[in-house]
Amino acid sequence: MKIKKYVARDFQTALQMAKQELGPDAIILQTRQVRPRGLKGWFAPREVEVTVAADDTLQVNSDRGRQRTLKPDPDPPAGCSPIPAVTASELVLMEEMQQMKAMMAEIQTRLFEVDRLKGMAEPVRHFYDILIQNNVDRGIAREIAASVEARLPESGDERWVRDVCLHTLQEYMQDIAPIILAPGTKGHLIFVVGPTGVGKTTTIAKLAANMTFLENKQVALITLDTYRISAAEQLRTFADIIGIPINVAFTPLDLQGALEQFKEHDIIFVDTAGRSPNNQEHMAELCHYVEIANPDEIILVLSVTTNTQDLINIYRQFAVMPINKLIFTKLDETCRYGQIINVLNEIKRPLAYFTTGQNVPDDIEVPDPVGIASMLLKGDG
Repeated sequence: MKIKKYVARDFQTALQMAKQELGPDAIILQTRQVRPRGLKGWFAPREVEVTVAADDTLQVNSDRGRQRTLKPDPDPPAGCSPIPAVTASELVLMEEMQQMKAMMAEIQTRLFEVDRLKGMAEPVRHFYDILIQNNVDRGIAREIAASVEARLPESGDERWVRDVCLHTLQEYMQDIAPIILAPGTKGHLIFVVGPTGVGKTTTIAKLAANMTFLENKQVALITLDTYRISAAEQLRTFADIIGIPINVAFTPLDLQGALEQFKEHDIIFVDTAGRSPNNQEHMAELCHYVEIANPDEIILVLSVTTNTQDLINIYRQFAVMPINKLIFTKLDETCRYGQIINVLNEIKRPLAYFTTGQNVPDDIEVPDPVGIASMLLKGDG
């Protein structure tokens, strides 16, 4: 691992120095303001010192320390009964029992499913199968199928069934809420949060560009993602292309200063560092920034390529802060979209946007319930 310090008049210059020597994937361990050396340093402006590590495997906590691995105590306290050893054959037996229980539960579910679908019209069962193929939860799919069956006339053909199914699906996705600013709004603050790798920064660039060029709004950007050189630099590049201001905040005090600086802008987007929602220290740090800024909206960005249960778990972890809306990204990277309806049905939050590629400012759209329903039924050809 290579660790170096770079000192310059401003953060951007220090980053550029680090990037040239260590590459764009270097990790920022610490950033602080320092005085120039010598007597003149007391009268000169402070400089920025950035400590950087060139090691992709390094894990950085909010306190810039390394995680410690807990080891079992070889000498348990007095009074503790020793845990009996489990043989390999016993482990195999326990695993087989768990698999048997899971298989029995699956059989029971399928039998219940067959019983519920018994007697339904063939076109309805056909569309039920399509929903399942598109990763729609079985319970939701059965509910939709039952609703479609109840609405069908006796003489309904497959085309009629499809129209009824489309209409029923739309009812599950009526809560669409893109960003809308009331006339005269100033300083509308939006935090964009989410796990690593979902495309938050690119999504913010798309939103900022569309707000600037299509809606003629004054937009400003703030980034709290100071952990990787490439992250802050990427957003700054977008800001330069769009022609809007950007501020990098290292501390809560920096964030307060940036908000004061941009308070006359119509809308301010805050890009947060991608974090594992299971890391409590990182979530606490993010919550602290949210408490200080008191944003008007917090938008959670999720990737549609993630499975339903993981998406719901991610939401529950981020729900320690008030999530107002959702954005689903990477619709261009999958052909199954059932996760969308599953998540919306579970967490009851409005859907703001879809992203369908990497192009800025394109490849972002306000979801259309008819379009989503059609996507979920595309398997019928």
